Amino acid sequence: MNKRTILMSVVSGILIVSLVFISWYKLEQARKNTILAQVAVDKTCDLQKKDCRLSLPNGGGVTLSIEPRPIPLVKKFDIKVNVNGMDVEAVAVDFKGTTMNMGPNNVTLKLLEANNYSGQGMLPVCIRNSMEWQADVYLQGKDGIIIAPFIFVTHKN
Repeated sequence: MNKRTILMSVVSGILIVSLVFISWYKLEQARKNTILAQVAVDKTCDLQKKDCRLSLPNGGGVTLSIEPRPIPLVKKFDIKVNVNGMDVEAVAVDFKGTTMNMGPNNVTLKLLEANNYSGQGMLPVCIRNSMEWQADVYLQGKDGIIIAPFIFVTHKN
């Protein structure tokens, strides 16, 4: 074999290995970003008064706590999430108005200790005297995402 043939074989081999790796990586990312389930909202729990817990499809649970109470507008507040019965790689919370688009408001939480995550968020002020919000807790597991929605209402002072 001449040098050119050997070089072409080596380059072709590197390209094939690279394409296989890239394809595997993209499939793995798509699998991880797949929404496995969205839990039903429990409208009887009021985050303005207490922590709220939702059951997960796998038998576990997720608890959301926001303090101080009442949940303030245009002031930072603490967010805590406790997850049990599920191996979680990451947790994020997305706050959105249920009747009015208030723009993106995502908070990625940090792991404090096993199953406990925390962070800080802030809600924008609304022109209405009261505003219903949905806090979607995104639980990233190895097989995909489970979304746990929590509803609460804020009031302008």
